[in-house]
Amino acid sequence: MGDAMKIKVTYFPIEAVAEKVRLALVMTNTPFEDERIEMKDWAALKPTVKYNQLPVLEVDGQKMYQSQAQLRFLGRLGDGSLYPQDPTKAYKIDLMLGLCDDLVKGFIPSLYLGMRHTMFGYPEDWSGKAETVKAVREKFIKDSLPVHMEHLTDALKEGGGKFVCGDTVTIADLQWYPQLRYFTKGVADHIPADCLNAYPEVVAYMERMLEVPQIKEWYSKH
Repeated sequence: MGDAMKIKVTYFPIEAVAEKVRLALVMTNTPFEDERIEMKDWAALKPTVKYNQLPVLEVDGQKMYQSQAQLRFLGRLGDGSLYPQDPTKAYKIDLMLGLCDDLVKGFIPSLYLGMRHTMFGYPEDWSGKAETVKAVREKFIKDSLPVHMEHLTDALKEGGGKFVCGDTVTIADLQWYPQLRYFTKGVADHIPADCLNAYPEVVAYMERMLEVPQIKEWYSKH
């Protein structure tokens, strides 16, 4: 089924919210066109995109929006193990997706404060930006990140310690892993690349994810 469909993912040349969508296609061995548009071209393209948002998932000419909806749709491809029909299994996956959303919601304000501070009501020439961004991100690492990592660690232990919902990869892993990867890249000021080292179960989990054959191959090329 997946091999017969013509699929394209359109996003920027970064991982971010589109990476879980790409990984769902990778995990189901579904060929797709990975269209990555330059940031400089987005202003002209944005008015032509429904909801003015990326990523866009196109399946046989039908355009789909919202990365969470896209992820769930793609999780049904292949043998369906990424997002099973069983209500109990689907609930656990949705729970873990929600917990990852909580992590992202906790971090996004500090991220956007550095990128688009005017959206928070600060003037363009805000003199206190640098010190405020530093303080807010350091507080996130100190106070918020440990709570979210405890939730993830508990889930790994409850599920047997391999993946977040048990012994097999699900769409919950495909959302958690790229987010954790981001925190270890050292690309955001005041978010040190070793910030997850205090959570050995999480580090071990990331190592297991990177050893999944499809994921290992994907990141050997991207």
